[in-house]
Amino acid sequence: MARIFVFWGVTIGKPGAALAEGAARLGTVHMSTPARFEPDDIAILWAPFRGTFRSDIYRQIRAAGGRAIIGENGWLSPVQGRKYFQLALHGWNGTGDFPAGDGSRWDSWSIPLHDWRRGGETILVVEQRPKGINLDPRAMPPGWAQSVAPRTARRVVRRTRFTEAPLDRQLDEAFATLTWTSTVAIKSLIRGVPAFYCGPHINCGELMRRGLDVDNPIYPDREPVFRRYAWMQWTEEEIRSGEPFARLLSLPHDGQPEILIDPDAVPSAWTMAGRVRAAVAGRKPLDRIAERLIG
Repeated sequence: MARIFVFWGVTIGKPGAALAEGAARLGTVHMSTPARFEPDDIAILWAPFRGTFRSDIYRQIRAAGGRAIIGENGWLSPVQGRKYFQLALHGWNGTGDFPAGDGSRWDSWSIPLHDWRRGGETILVVEQRPKGINLDPRAMPPGWAQSVAPRTARRVVRRTRFTEAPLDRQLDEAFATLTWTSTVAIKSLIRGVPAFYCGPHINCGELMRRGLDVDNPIYPDREPVFRRYAWMQWTEEEIRSGEPFARLLSLPHDGQPEILIDPDAVPSAWTMAGRVRAAVAGRKPLDRIAERLIG
């Protein structure tokens, strides 16, 4: 029977106990690092960002040919009042593998998709929570939201931790949204507002464009993609049942080693204009004056 190693923890907001219980339905669960991993081993990890202990474990088990199930917060959560968590094999936030099912899971959520909007006065830039100082390219670089310069003549609105306006109201005014890898992009798509991203990858990225050419969005069919991605996120109760792990481990596994290299660190994104915007954020009327002068 395969050995299962859990490196998740019991941090508030993460279903560590449920995860260990669900994993135990498939085999013996270990909470410490082995002397060496084997090709049949399975590691269950919270997102292994660059420079973390989890990143070391991820590289070690893949180098041994073992499998890694990676978790993160859900790409669309909460749904009907329940919190969801991503679970995928060998990746997260748009890179992992998972077996898709039919459309019943997405349909059961009863989430209406607004018609695509082809107008709008603003470009909404959305800040994300910082992921520490490891400068992993999969996390937003410091200063990006304040400094990024979308290619547009439209007014750029920057949603930061100081923003008081409701997100829905800002989306209703937007022609498009621009994020690093924020799940606000998903909410934007659901509301019919095209989305752009600048990170290396993102969930449902096939529904968005990457880069700063925000005046030229795409308007793809969203429902088939959402139906597929619905099978990549699970509630705590479902995780406790072991079903997500059984589905992921049903995918083919050849036991071949894979050498993973941590991505290069990304530099700070701060510009002088970005620092000015940050300095006056939430300080009226200085923030309004800065918006008129530097955008």
